[in-house]
Amino acid sequence: MHELSLLAAALEDPGRDCLIAGGRVWSYADVAARVRTAMASLADRGVKSGDRVALTPEIDVDSIVWLYALFELACPVVLLHPGLRDRERAIILEEAQPTHRIDGRVPDEASAQRTAQPVSIPAEETVVIAYTSGSSGTSRGARLSRRAFIASEAAHASNLGWLPDDRWLLCMPPAHVGGLSVVTRSLIARRCVVLGPGPFDPRKLTRRMAQDRVTLLSAVPTMLRRLLLLEDPAWTPRPELRAVLVGGAPFPLELRERAKERGVPTLATYGCTEACSQVTTQRPQKSGGPGSGEVLPGVEVRIEDDEIQIRGDVLMDGYLGEDRSGVPWTTDGWFRTGDFGSFLPDGQLWVGGRLDDLIVTGGENVAPQEVEAWLETVPGIVSACVFSLPHADWGEEVVAALVIDFARYSAQRLGARLEQGLAPHKHPKRFCVLDALPLNRSGKVDRVAVEALCGGKLTRLSAL
Repeated sequence: MHELSLLAAALEDPGRDCLIAGGRVWSYADVAARVRTAMASLADRGVKSGDRVALTPEIDVDSIVWLYALFELACPVVLLHPGLRDRERAIILEEAQPTHRIDGRVPDEASAQRTAQPVSIPAEETVVIAYTSGSSGTSRGARLSRRAFIASEAAHASNLGWLPDDRWLLCMPPAHVGGLSVVTRSLIARRCVVLGPGPFDPRKLTRRMAQDRVTLLSAVPTMLRRLLLLEDPAWTPRPELRAVLVGGAPFPLELRERAKERGVPTLATYGCTEACSQVTTQRPQKSGGPGSGEVLPGVEVRIEDDEIQIRGDVLMDGYLGEDRSGVPWTTDGWFRTGDFGSFLPDGQLWVGGRLDDLIVTGGENVAPQEVEAWLETVPGIVSACVFSLPHADWGEEVVAALVIDFARYSAQRLGARLEQGLAPHKHPKRFCVLDALPLNRSGKVDRVAVEALCGGKLTRLSAL
């Protein structure tokens, strides 16, 4: 079994490609030299094994090298998303209490006398403190162990496998668990990471994928949609691209179909920060339908009172200051995700959204994600966000924010589509048209921001 260690990987196969950035190919030996310099620099700053260190990683070589160096030194890394505002960053730093903060370039030289040595780390020790997206309320720091990252890589490999020349494109910040898992899995498997352009630019991304012969890509649905909207020329994948893992937010059926028509090998996936990203992923030969894939080997999933619950080595050891007891753990050791879902007849997990987002109108339950997915099958509706507002008679009223391409849209067609596929209590009663749906840092639609933007703009279907 491979380790989460860059220096060990460099000893095993120093000439293997490790990182590709801006046209330069870095071997494992090349990166190892920079990692040793980074370790020496950390020692110069007084960083010791076990110290908690805050890092704001970007998609660049220096950030990845700092990560590798902190892994070697057994320093738990507190990941700060580059998009955080000062207030948000201050809250995290106050809670996590790192002893050091590291940013910027790895120095070209460091004190030879202070060169730090790799540390043997027990599998259960925390290596990363990753903050959740806050979709359940306040963002929380999940303590992820070396054991969890190794189990996560094994789960991924058992489903998709590795090819000798795999190159995984990193186009999400490593502070996001979806981006971090590209780095950790590739390191454990001794494969190559291609650093994408930042900030996200679909045209630059496609050029990078072609130039560096990318075989694997992780993306949120918004990224995939923007790739498929490219014109003159339209984007079609090269033959070496064997999988696009799509997760982090609802993956609409219409987007899946559009990708399939274009020959994009998408695999829907479901996971969470607390489980090192993937929990379920579609199999390459079984990638159709609305599901998010089958449960990966080494992970267990059950449905209790409509809630998705998880158990396995991929799980965190608890949030900062907490262990595996109390909320969100069950008495028999399962992690309560706060998501509701069910298993489809083909064995795939269907994810219906957050339990907290469930709308109860007139005593009937409405899953916003189900309504959104149906709305997005209407020609001209680019994207949809469904939420609720208080109502004197029904308790809650179902409303929807839409992004519309009016060249293809028809209110009559929308009305007919609602009647055709959704029970009356699921129909949005009022609508709002927005230029775009606001997203949070994880690429998920920000329902609170949507509701704020729709204030005073809601109208009936007949007036849309």
